[in-house]
Amino acid sequence: MQIGPEDREPRSISGEEWVKVITASVLEESVPEEVRDLFETARGALVYGYFFYPLYALGEGQLFRVVEAAVTNKCKVMGAPARIKRFYDRVEWLVSQGVIPKQEKGKWDVIRELRNFESHPERQTLLPPGTVVGMLRRIAEEINALFRASVKDEKIVPAENREGTT
Repeated sequence: MQIGPEDREPRSISGEEWVKVITASVLEESVPEEVRDLFETARGALVYGYFFYPLYALGEGQLFRVVEAAVTNKCKVMGAPARIKRFYDRVEWLVSQGVIPKQEKGKWDVIRELRNFESHPERQTLLPPGTVVGMLRRIAEEINALFRASVKDEKIVPAENREGTT
């Protein structure tokens, strides 16, 4: 297992170090428990990817299902119309409600497209650890931001403008 530290030079890391890297990304208490539980399953698969690389792809696929569950939950809590059933439509509705800023919609479209790709694989996907860690961090940030925006007037703060993010 290799991962680059801050200077981007690859180095081998231990299993214990890998667990710390993966478990550094967490969902906040404001995120519903059922979404946090799904996230823990994804993190667990990513931890064990250290020993079996195909688990990185399975864990990442689970992350995309977690983000969809988060969007579904947010829409339900906010009383989205029953006709809004697809992930795409739910994201559009959250944008229309001001929960997701219009300039952030492109990010959500990419997440949706990646979710579609992972849900309908044509062959086994193998992902490098660094790619998966980056996706884990981004998805955790987006889900946390989604549930920080609890009323229509609150907006999701872009990841690059949030405290404690890199």
